[in-house]
Amino acid sequence: MKENIIAKILFVLGSAQIVAGVIIGLLLALSPGTNWSILLTCALGGFVIGMFFIGFAENIRLLQNIHDILTPKAANKSQANPRKMSDTTAQWELEESEKEKIRDHYQDESIVEIVPSPKENYCLVRFRSGHEYYVRVVYVGGFGVQETGEGLIRQSIIKWYNESY
Repeated sequence: MKENIIAKILFVLGSAQIVAGVIIGLLLALSPGTNWSILLTCALGGFVIGMFFIGFAENIRLLQNIHDILTPKAANKSQANPRKMSDTTAQWELEESEKEKIRDHYQDESIVEIVPSPKENYCLVRFRSGHEYYVRVVYVGGFGVQETGEGLIRQSIIKWYNESY
């Protein structure tokens, strides 16, 4: 799955808008002769507009995921690259900061391994509970760690893991 560049741009713009609203509000509020209601106004406005951008980015990301699931692979793509998902490896790097996000999110559980999947920004996290093991598929492309609710992606990643490891 390829990440949608428009979703990334909107996410960055939304985050920047929130930060800019707070900074501009502080600068205006600290100038002589003004009051703190300016800070509240600028910060609240920046937050609301920034969340609109982030919300649009999330909508685009979800629509891209649906598109990737529902669009059948082109015949020429499957002939050019006949490998199944079980034969592929992750084409993206899982950064240490993302691993830390996962460890923080599941701090009360015993993580055995974190494996990046062939689908970008999706990881399989393997846990241990007593003598039993279980897995979760998580998305690490946003602010934090989000367990995927998309059944097809989850099933395909678990199937890939079982066939590859």
